[in-house]
Amino acid sequence: MAKYRTFTRRQLFAHTAAVGVALAISWHFDTRSVFALHESKRLKKFQQPLRGLGPEGIPVAAPDSFVAPTTGVTHYSVFIRQFTDQLHPDLGETTLWGYHPAVTLGRGGRGQIQRHLGGIFVVQSGKPIQITMTNELPQKHILPVDKSASFPASQKQQNATTTHIHGGFVPWTSDGGPGTWFTPDGHYGPSVESQQGNIYKLLNPQLKPGQAEYYYPNNQSARLGWYHDHAYDLTRLNAYAGVASAYIIRDHFESDLRNDGLPDFVEHGGHELPLIIQDKLFVGTDLESKDPSWPGPREMGSLWYPHVYETDRWSLGAHPLGLPPDRSIVPEMFGDTMLANGTVYPEATVEDRRYRLRVLNGCQARFLNLQLYVDNGSADSIALNSHLEPTNAAGPDFFVLGTEGGFLPRPVHTPSNRPFDPISFGGSLITAPAERWDLLVDFSGFAGKKIILYNDAPAPFPKGSAINDYFPGSSNPTPTIPGFGPNTRQIMQFKVISAGGNDRPLGLTPQSSLTSTLSPFLVPPGIAIQNGRLHLPPGVKVRQLTLNESFDDYGRLLQLLGINRERNGGFGQGYDEPVTEVVQEGKTEVWQIANLTGDTHPIHWHLVNVQVLGRQPFAVRGYNGSPHYTGPARGPDKTELGWKETVCMHPSEVTTVIMRFDLPKVPFYVPSSPRIGGREYVWHCHILEHEEHDMMRPLVIL
Repeated sequence: MAKYRTFTRRQLFAHTAAVGVALAISWHFDTRSVFALHESKRLKKFQQPLRGLGPEGIPVAAPDSFVAPTTGVTHYSVFIRQFTDQLHPDLGETTLWGYHPAVTLGRGGRGQIQRHLGGIFVVQSGKPIQITMTNELPQKHILPVDKSASFPASQKQQNATTTHIHGGFVPWTSDGGPGTWFTPDGHYGPSVESQQGNIYKLLNPQLKPGQAEYYYPNNQSARLGWYHDHAYDLTRLNAYAGVASAYIIRDHFESDLRNDGLPDFVEHGGHELPLIIQDKLFVGTDLESKDPSWPGPREMGSLWYPHVYETDRWSLGAHPLGLPPDRSIVPEMFGDTMLANGTVYPEATVEDRRYRLRVLNGCQARFLNLQLYVDNGSADSIALNSHLEPTNAAGPDFFVLGTEGGFLPRPVHTPSNRPFDPISFGGSLITAPAERWDLLVDFSGFAGKKIILYNDAPAPFPKGSAINDYFPGSSNPTPTIPGFGPNTRQIMQFKVISAGGNDRPLGLTPQSSLTSTLSPFLVPPGIAIQNGRLHLPPGVKVRQLTLNESFDDYGRLLQLLGINRERNGGFGQGYDEPVTEVVQEGKTEVWQIANLTGDTHPIHWHLVNVQVLGRQPFAVRGYNGSPHYTGPARGPDKTELGWKETVCMHPSEVTTVIMRFDLPKVPFYVPSSPRIGGREYVWHCHILEHEEHDMMRPLVIL
């Protein structure tokens, strides 16, 4: 989203010959020289318990004693701070940034120690809340900040933040868009100071410098959401540093499903496990040789983040402003060590009963293909065939209840032992960054066994490169020893014990309807494709949009959203280019998005949920704004038939979605954005390094 020195985006397009028609650039190579990328130390897997929620685990936010100013609703206070946490027994303390509620659940009104991913909310549908966020971050970031972008003067501070709630149906003033950042010393982003005053102080006139106020109506069905930092040009760093947590909405329909065998809720001690999956890199013993100028914390166990644009790893284009700086944004961040709930390679002890897993892919760029296999008792738990696919016995299957937008229309049964398919880009559960799953997993019949949560999705997705895939037997130049990390194939382990009890019979089947509290669908799920042709609803506006790849003025790979008309030599548009996605409140639109790049992009919309109508292959070469289709259209996967707010868009395909642009009704005045007018939201790729360079565009509701 950055503007670049000397060159405007228009000048950049003029200087970059590679910004042409439908040019898909491949960033990875088959051969490698020595890389400067740091690697984590060897960490033994499954040495610590999975962190649960509550007083002894990840802090859950509880209301404070204040009445929310302006609205009078339930109020919370949350601090954003630097802290330390031990994420593996053989790591030192890791310096992190993150959320910490003033009052936490289960502590009798007392607070608890701050932990990674803390500040989880559990709220009720239809009951609004208000939150005062207080930014107490230090002035110096714990990760390298790219200063090659032309920030406004106050944005040069490295501790700006704003909070975006994923999938939240909220007013734009509480959406946490990139221009609504705030700093501890009272500086604000360009979208904060409206003609009616500071947008945060309209909700809470008593705010102090370094504070912001958010209002969440929660007028949505039950679902797993999450919230994270979204500050201009700092999102990727702040989220990686730990400024993220979960947001669970409950409703009466979900509560009633417990009578049909749905496990009781986690806050009641039930068999429900939220799982936030991440990949990271940690400072080890070779920092001095690999990265002697590393500017962040240097103690073993500290976070490490790639900050050198390695031309042996990524393509280099024309660079009229010179080579990339030493502290540079990179095209993607792929870690070598997997975490679940803020712990490295944890073990969860579960009973031989039915569990509900609430899964979030919280990685920066890594896709996951989630699978379950029985540990075979070997040193590495998993045996592979000549195709590098597990030969272990399958674990329990997945019974998929929902995704980001709540429950699916009907549950979907999915085998848990489907490796990644490079032809269809499928597997058991392909999960892009920011996507979520609501799953039932039945461990009965597996007592005394250990089950590995496994991933074999290529990185980047779908082509992959061995340099980003760590496991014994990989061609990655960094060897992995059985039983230890680095390992990106094994996420965690379930240890199944015999409990002697019985679950309530499961009344849910693939024919059960789960639509009771869902918003009405705009099109009946799954019927838009007939005989290989996509049929759009009549009278609905259709937008033609594009996903593009190019180079910036330092020669770095640059990802862009765009329209289907060439402007300044290409289809792509940067974040600061004139707004093109302006829609009317209450209107329904169909968006057809052509992916001209070699990556799958998880496209995320603020404010709205969408329905996936279909996908169709087209010829990238020769694309002139109107796709030449090369095969029949296909409908969404069964697990995509519900509401979505993050949608995978594959290379050489046009993905079609439909959405309605309603605005929430709130008990206070919502001004127009002082930056671009209207109600200011965004849509973007949720590969965080793509989002910030520069695959994000404004979405304005009038």
